[in-house]
Amino acid sequence: SRSSRSSRSSRTRAAPPQTSAAAFSRVTAAQTRELLAAGTHKYLDVRSPKEFNDAHAKGAVNISIADMSSGKPVPNPGFLAAVNAAFPDRDAKLIVGCLSGGRSEKAVAMMVKDGYTALCDLEGGFRKYNEEFTPEGKARAKPGVWKDTGPITWTDS
Repeated sequence: SRSSRSSRSSRTRAAPPQTSAAAFSRVTAAQTRELLAAGTHKYLDVRSPKEFNDAHAKGAVNISIADMSSGKPVPNPGFLAAVNAAFPDRDAKLIVGCLSGGRSEKAVAMMVKDGYTALCDLEGGFRKYNEEFTPEGKARAKPGVWKDTGPITWTDS
């Protein structure tokens, strides 16, 4: 029946991103967490140093693609040189993230053009990741969801 098919599909796990056929793929916050926990990928955070210092994924490397101090993004002319210095291996498995996805998309396009072959673009950026997980990769409690911590005991006073 149709309802049994939809309930089955909602329980299936998303396949890990495949980067061999293309230079990049898009990954969800949950996939990012799994890849970082497995140690197979590094996180390249392309936000500004201020944004990075406010919060970032554990172990992330910050190379800003743009200067945001004026309120408008001004391209960082040294971005690719800094990426090449930090990640000289063009086959390095990198998850690229920014705040919401716009800057990381531009960064991935530049890096693909520069020869990087195993990139993942974080859908929704660090904002989405941070809604679902702590910087250390622990799941956040969903709002309105009760977490049972054991029996409640009453005392007479």
